[in-house]
Order: sequence, then C-alpha cells, then structure tokens
Amino acid sequence: MFQFLWEDGAQLFAFLTVVFVIVLVPGPDMLFVLSRSMAGGAKEGVATSIGIQVGVLFHILLAAFGVSAILLASATLFQAIKYVGAFYLLYLGVQTIRSKNDWTVMEGGEQSSMRKAFWQGAVTNVFNPKVALFFLTFLPQFIRPDVASPFLQFITYGLIFAVIGFLVDAAVALLADRVRTLFLHRKRAFRLQQWGSGLLLIGLGTWLALEDQ
Repeated sequence: MFQFLWEDGAQLFAFLTVVFVIVLVPGPDMLFVLSRSMAGGAKEGVATSIGIQVGVLFHILLAAFGVSAILLASATLFQAIKYVGAFYLLYLGVQTIRSKNDWTVMEGGEQSSMRKAFWQGAVTNVFNPKVALFFLTFLPQFIRPDVASPFLQFITYGLIFAVIGFLVDAAVALLADRVRTLFLHRKRAFRLQQWGSGLLLIGLGTWLALEDQ
C-alpha cells in the first residue's frame, strides 16, 4: 500500500531533507511553541505543538480534497481568515502580558491548561491560510500519479511532515522549559519573561496581519 515510499529512495530522501530544513528554520509555529513553553512549561508547549499539528493535518485534508484551492481562489475569503488568525494571536499576547498567575500550577488545573494550550495551537494554525497555501504548493512536488493514488500519497507525505514537525517543536518546548526554570520564584524575572512571551505573540499576530497576500 505504501510501496511508493520505497520505490524511489532518492525522492524520499529529498522529501525528508527538505522537510527537516523547513521545520528547523524558526517560523511562526516554532516561535508560538517557544512562547507557550516559556509561559506555561514543557507540557503546555508540547500540547501546543500537538494542536499545531492537528491544524496542519486539517489543512492537509483540505488540500487533498481540493477545498483549499477553492478557498485560495477568493482573495476576500483568504484575507478574512488571515485576519481572524492574526487577531487571535494578538489576543493571546495581550492575555499573556495581563496574566497575574505565578508559575505554581494548582492541583487539577494542569490538565485544563494543557487542553487550552492544545486548542490555542490548533485554532492558530486552522486560521492561517498560509499553511494551506504551503501544502498546496509543496506536497504536489512529490506526488507521482503513476505509482499510487495521489490522495494516498498526499495524506502520507502530510502525516510524515506533521510527525517531524511535532518532534522538532516538542524538542523546542523541552529546551524552553529548561530556560524557564531559571525564572522560578523570581517575580521580576517572571514578569519580564511574561512580557517577552506576550510581545512575541503580538509580533506574530502583527506580522500575519500586515504580510502581503
């Protein structure tokens, strides 16, 4: 069923190489995971990363079914969705700065925070049409209609991309958590870190809103 992955080793190697290069270059997703990890720890960062990859899979499915092509054909719809995602990031940034919570996680609240982080990551990516555009232009370069179902290939390559993206972002979350521990019980440093995380989210939202179509 998945023989097309092994029939052309050179193509698979090229795909994996390009994917690793793409996901290792700091971008909005990695910076978002970094911000949430610094604000809430490794678990929230990993939950955010899982949410981001759910958003990625959402766009992969849309692209595989051709829905994304219809979406991107409408400049007005494209812009509307982009602004929703941008304002959501701005909202998260402001909330991070205004938060008065300390680093201590109350009993029973950790799971709730992780769910919240997951949905934040998912919503941010779902409302980013740039992700849809990326998969519509990137994945078809590796599709070979003569060896297997294009839909199956699209989904398979998309899943591989999502898994690699998650592993890289999860590593970023763990590293950020190590830095975060330096701020434990240091109120002034904590507030500076909160402002840094919040401003990073606001910067991402502003970049997404102002970036040319």
